[in-house]
Amino acid sequence: MSTHERVAELTDRLEAKTRLMQDVAHELKNPLSVILGYASYLMKEKVGPEETQKALKTVLANAERLVGMVDQLQDAVRLESDGFAIETRPTEGATLLQEAVESVELEAVRRGIRLNWRSPVGDSLLVTADPRRMLQVLGNLLGNALKFTPEGGTIDAAAHRDGEFVRFSVIDTGPGIPASELPMLFDRFYQAGDNAQKRQGLGLGLTICKSLVAAHGGRIWVESLPGVGSAFNFTLPAILTSNYSPR
Repeated sequence: MSTHERVAELTDRLEAKTRLMQDVAHELKNPLSVILGYASYLMKEKVGPEETQKALKTVLANAERLVGMVDQLQDAVRLESDGFAIETRPTEGATLLQEAVESVELEAVRRGIRLNWRSPVGDSLLVTADPRRMLQVLGNLLGNALKFTPEGGTIDAAAHRDGEFVRFSVIDTGPGIPASELPMLFDRFYQAGDNAQKRQGLGLGLTICKSLVAAHGGRIWVESLPGVGSAFNFTLPAILTSNYSPR
């Protein structure tokens, strides 16, 4: 690499980190402002039990959003250093899918979105995986689907055998993604969608998903058609039950 190329690379990295800091400051400030506003409201005003409960729910939702962003930042730091530490074990893929779907069911109901999940009956979907990390991947994909799918839309989550792998899919009926954006979708800091949707995150989720899936020996990709919807898929190496003996 020439000196000019090296300088250009370092400049790009510095600009990316500057953008990240700006985005982090903006994104952290929004939920913090809501929390502070409602906390001040509860302290200064005489409010009844119903208003108190509503305010506390808003505070809790924004606090959880902050925790999620901090988690993403910590994962981004790990990507820059030694990568992810994963603790794998034989895991049933259908169970992972069910747990991930159940964790977002209430949000789907609140948004008026139909959420379905399925896996083959009687077909073992054993994979070697870190369950916590794979639930993180599925949670991110389902969360994105919920964010972009309009009221009355549908999200289908599925898991099935695909040769020597188990494929997980999250398919939505959202607006879809233009073909020009697909190659950058898993790049760090890149965010698809309109400006309002872009300001709802740090642009790190899909990058982290890609790294986690790769660390498990799988791959992740997206298929999308504008006006139809998007399908996010990832694979994990399957464990053949004939070769598996539980301890």
